[in-house]
Amino acid sequence: MSRGRMGWPPPWAFVFMPLPFGIFSGYVQTALPWLLRHMGYSVDRIGAVVAFVLSPMAFAFLWSPIADFGLRRRTWMQISCALSGLLLGAAILLFSRHATLSIGFLVAGYAVSLFTTSCGGGILAVSQVGSRKARAAAWMQGGMLTASALGGALLLYFSKHFSLGGLAAASALLVAAPATFALTIPEPAPDSGLDSLLKTCATIGREVRSTLFSMESLAGLLLLFAPVGSGAAQALFPAMAKDYNVSIQGVMLLNGLLGGVLNMLGAFVSVMIPAHWDRRVVYAAAGLCCAVSGAYLAFAPLNPSSYFLGVSTYMFTTGTCYGCFLGVVMMTMGNAGLSASTRYGILVALGDLPIVYMTMVEGWSYRIFGVRGVAAADCAGNVLVGVGAAIWLVLRAKSSRRQGPYAAVPATEPLGAE
Repeated sequence: MSRGRMGWPPPWAFVFMPLPFGIFSGYVQTALPWLLRHMGYSVDRIGAVVAFVLSPMAFAFLWSPIADFGLRRRTWMQISCALSGLLLGAAILLFSRHATLSIGFLVAGYAVSLFTTSCGGGILAVSQVGSRKARAAAWMQGGMLTASALGGALLLYFSKHFSLGGLAAASALLVAAPATFALTIPEPAPDSGLDSLLKTCATIGREVRSTLFSMESLAGLLLLFAPVGSGAAQALFPAMAKDYNVSIQGVMLLNGLLGGVLNMLGAFVSVMIPAHWDRRVVYAAAGLCCAVSGAYLAFAPLNPSSYFLGVSTYMFTTGTCYGCFLGVVMMTMGNAGLSASTRYGILVALGDLPIVYMTMVEGWSYRIFGVRGVAAADCAGNVLVGVGAAIWLVLRAKSSRRQGPYAAVPATEPLGAE
């Protein structure tokens, strides 16, 4: 593994790791809202449906520890991607006839797909060291965002040109096939003996406690839970396109192809940020940048030009937020240890909660204040929490400057990686 860390995989290779989850998310956050709106669903109801499908984010930490036991993480990834692809295909087949059952399959498939991110995060944590972790995390988020946007647009296009069976088969294949990339990454087989299992459980328990219940981790934990850079409005923009008189071609372009490029470019901005900069401060600052686009949409005219300018700026700045997000996760987690996937899953689940609750809040804002309420609520969350978090973290960083920029979480070698 030492030779593997210094050679393959390099940080940029992790752009391929989250493709299965990104494509599944693309259907939920781009294709599904547009289809529901054209079936007569209101925006607030669409927000509730999407939030329900995304709700496993809040509980993914419950099954993420599975990736640390029994099989290699890359093997778990193959299994879970195949299963999530089958569930997505089944949901698409049932969508027009049994909407409730279809949504149930989507929730189950999304829960399984989230498990793939725990596998990928664990592989990243044990295969990368030092500043390579932050760079690999940014590349991984860029890949996820690109897959989400492009996958959503592609599945929306397929829904107009493929039969229902063809769409289901293509969707399942798109989710399952990219997981084979993980097989290229060297990974030792875990020791599954009973004695080793008990010791591993005890060690994982200690590592989880040290991450979740220490003052050094508090700043990162609070920031992950805050609605900074949640990007929740991205799930509602396709449904809001009708209010701006934007056609399906415009939705597929901006929320798909162009949006994917903007998301990816935004995430790659975080790759260029110096590795010694505190990712917590950078994350909060990126949220403030995202608030600018929300403020614009809250007051701009309801026409296609406003939609394209506001949404494109939002997607670029959200990409930067997401690129910094995993850097905050890795900084808060510290050493990989034996619980890399477990703690990664817990921290990402905590950071995903704002997506769920802000999607609901912004759906309610639409019902109360109309289309402008969505952008205003998103902007308010970024500004209020972003300003407070940035000021607090900057002051805290100044007080600990003598100890170095990573004093809160030492950038040491992963435990047990020899």
